[in-house]
Amino acid sequence: MRIFIALLFDEPVKNKIWDMLNEVEEIAEKGNYSRYENLHLTLLYLGETSQEMLGKIIAKLKEIKFKKFSYQTGHLDFFKKAKTKKIVYLSVNRSMTLESLQHLVCVKLKELNIDFHSEKYTPHITFGREVSLISDDDLQMVKTVPLEILADRISIMESTRIDGQLTYIELDNVPLN
Repeated sequence: MRIFIALLFDEPVKNKIWDMLNEVEEIAEKGNYSRYENLHLTLLYLGETSQEMLGKIIAKLKEIKFKKFSYQTGHLDFFKKAKTKKIVYLSVNRSMTLESLQHLVCVKLKELNIDFHSEKYTPHITFGREVSLISDDDLQMVKTVPLEILADRISIMESTRIDGQLTYIELDNVPLN
């Protein structure tokens, strides 16, 4: 099973993110957009994981003691996949607290000798993959509203396909105090 660690959103925040995502969809020529149910902020992607290792991951993450905190969204941007195809996302403003939590998750999982990419963490909320914009400046037409988001738990997520649709399932979580 494919596993990742994430922060999820409450419904009011998800609705506001969804509204912005829909505006991006309206101005783009085409793209493969995130589903409402799948909106999240990834802390760490682990990839293929055995059931046995999943149990160890959950146990290790449950050792984390961290206070609830809020973080804020920023602007729309994209990672360029090809000349015309982009991964469009809503950025998350730099937060030492968020970065500390993400680092702590990595440290805990390295104790299990899990091999994962330890590249620079760029917190973002993916809106769509393979998005084609007429112009790179098109994203500036979408009105973004800074959102204050409460992080109150770390979620252990499975990425799977159900009836052909990419679906993210929360398998377990670690409450933040």
